[in-house]
Amino acid sequence: MNQSILRKLTNGHQTLGIEITDSYVKVCEIQQKGKKAVQLMNYSSRELPVGVVDDGKVMDKEKLQAVLKIVLDSRRFGSRYVHFAIPSQRVMVRSLKLPDIVNVEIKKLVQFEVKNNLSMAFDDPYYDFIKLPKAVNAEAVLPSEEANLCEVLVVAASTSILQDYVDIFEQLKLIPCSIEIKSFSLLRLVKWGHIDVEGINIIVNVNELNSEITIIEDGHFKITRNVEVSFKSLVTEHDIEQNLWLDNYSNPEQFFMNAAQDLIAELERLMNFYYYNINKSERTFSRVIVSGDILQLDKLASLMEDSLTPPVALLNLDLLSKAGKDSSWSVPMYAVPLGLALRGKGT
Repeated sequence: MNQSILRKLTNGHQTLGIEITDSYVKVCEIQQKGKKAVQLMNYSSRELPVGVVDDGKVMDKEKLQAVLKIVLDSRRFGSRYVHFAIPSQRVMVRSLKLPDIVNVEIKKLVQFEVKNNLSMAFDDPYYDFIKLPKAVNAEAVLPSEEANLCEVLVVAASTSILQDYVDIFEQLKLIPCSIEIKSFSLLRLVKWGHIDVEGINIIVNVNELNSEITIIEDGHFKITRNVEVSFKSLVTEHDIEQNLWLDNYSNPEQFFMNAAQDLIAELERLMNFYYYNINKSERTFSRVIVSGDILQLDKLASLMEDSLTPPVALLNLDLLSKAGKDSSWSVPMYAVPLGLALRGKGT
């Protein structure tokens, strides 16, 4: 497997972005030619049966392949070139301070860190790295001993888990072009949509069983966390009938409110960590941008607005041409696969 986690390998004017969570398969296809506007060609999604993908790991390759085929057959997807997002639960993301030297030499340092100093939850790591740009006027705020250092983002995942997804794509005659973390896909979409990200901003992508929280500063990636907060009740109606005590905890409205408060608490923890441990300029947070595929996402954004200090807004943009769009189109729901598909042309 020679796919790069962070770097684009293939150019293509018409490309697919595929996101697979424990609950959904989502596909977007865009077309971009020259300086013309990006056109949304097709999109589709389908709910996954329980247990096909568990905590980001493929448990039933045949069923996942069958569902993905149904999604692809439901619309006339013209491209076979795929950009894919690694399930966040199966990724290790670390930021390293290393000497600011050429990439060839940094690669050697990263190899050493991966083999000797980075603790991983898997024995067969496949990893890549990228040197992050320095913040504006960084030299003015950095201690002298850090002036000659750069920040390197290392992303690693289990080779066997990645290979399972690649095998499924190839069985369907798809061509995997790149594999990346969701945060990069969302950041690409935000930048492409010309959303104002001056200052420190937070992008939150909410799925049924977990959420991705990413902090960016002046448009640059800083930190990401995957948090397990379930908006999907595991209590069945039969369980409720057998145990009335459960009713206090399984009421859909109360369950949603509890999950929302849990996610807000996780957000506040990460914001406090960033402000007191990473933020060099003592700037405050400018905005929280929300995307995801849960029901009542707008209600969640409203609850977050009431509880958090920075303003909160759903991810939205109007730059896509309208070809192929209908009432089922939702930018927040398709944010990740759309950001992936946008990788098809340019870097």
